[in-house]
Amino acid sequence: MLQQLLATKPTQLLSRVPRRAWRWIIRTGLLVLLVPPFLQWIIAYLVGSDARILPPQLLAAKNLMIVTAHPDDECLFFSPSILGVLDRNKHTTGSLLVMSNGNNYGIGELRSKELKGSCQSLGINVERCIALDHPDLQDNPKVWWDTALIESIVHEHVQKWDIDAIITFDEGGVSGHINHRAVSAAVSNYASTNPRAPVAFKLTTTSLPRKYTFLGDLPLTALPFTWRIIEALSFPASTVDPKDGSRALVANTWRRYLMTRDAFAKHDSQYTWDRHLYMIVSRYVWFNDLKRIPRATQQE
Repeated sequence: MLQQLLATKPTQLLSRVPRRAWRWIIRTGLLVLLVPPFLQWIIAYLVGSDARILPPQLLAAKNLMIVTAHPDDECLFFSPSILGVLDRNKHTTGSLLVMSNGNNYGIGELRSKELKGSCQSLGINVERCIALDHPDLQDNPKVWWDTALIESIVHEHVQKWDIDAIITFDEGGVSGHINHRAVSAAVSNYASTNPRAPVAFKLTTTSLPRKYTFLGDLPLTALPFTWRIIEALSFPASTVDPKDGSRALVANTWRRYLMTRDAFAKHDSQYTWDRHLYMIVSRYVWFNDLKRIPRATQQE
C-alpha cells in the first residue's frame, strides 16, 4: 500500500480529494488569509480611538513616557503604541527613557545619536529622548540590573517631565532579554507601590511562534476585545468603565508602519539582514496589546 502511494503522482493524489473537502480547504485558506488584515484595518482605521480599545489614560495623556532598555527597542517593540497615541493626539508630548546606550559592542555613543533620529521619526520630543550611560546599567545579556536604581531614575524623570502615563515591558520582556525584564520589574514595582506614580501599561509578551506570524496572531490577540470591537463599531465612546480600561489594543495603519520602518532605518548600526525580515514578520511592528499595571491594593 505504501509503495503504491509513493508511486502515485501528486496530481493523482490531489484528484482523489473529494470536492467537498476542496471547498472546505479553500474557504478555510481564504479565512486565514483575509481575516487578519481585515481585523487590522478595523482596529487601525475604524475603532482605534475608541476608549474601549485605547483607554483615555493613554490617548488623553499629556506627557507619555516609554521606558525601555536599549536604543531601537522603541522601534522593534513599541511603535504601534507610541504612534497610536502621539499620532492621534497631537497635544500629547512623547518621551523616551532608555536605561542604557547599548554599548555592549563599544558603539554606545553612535547608538545614542541614532536614537535621536528614531525619536524624530516617531514624533517623540528629541529633548526628551534619552539613552543613559550609567556604569551600573550597561547593556549586558547576562546581568540583571539594579531595579531600585531604575525605579529612582524613572521617578526622577516622571517628576522632571510631568509624566502622566508610562508604557514599558512586561515580565517577559518581549524577547526575554534579562535587561528588558529588569526594566519591567522596576517599573512594575514603582507603578504599583508608589502612590504618586502615573498610570503604567506593560507590553504583552507572546510565545516565540506567535511573535513572527505577521498579522496571523491578531485574531487570537483580539479575541478578548471582541465585544469591545463590536460595541465600538456600533456605539463609539470616548469614556470607558474602569474595568474595561485595563487593557489596550493598538494597530498600526499603513502610514504608521512606514513611519516605524523609517524610525528603525535611523538605527543604521543595527539594520542587519535579519532585522529587515523582522520588520515585516514581527507582530510587534504591526500591533501591540497592553495591560495596565495594577496598584498594590488592586487585583488584575
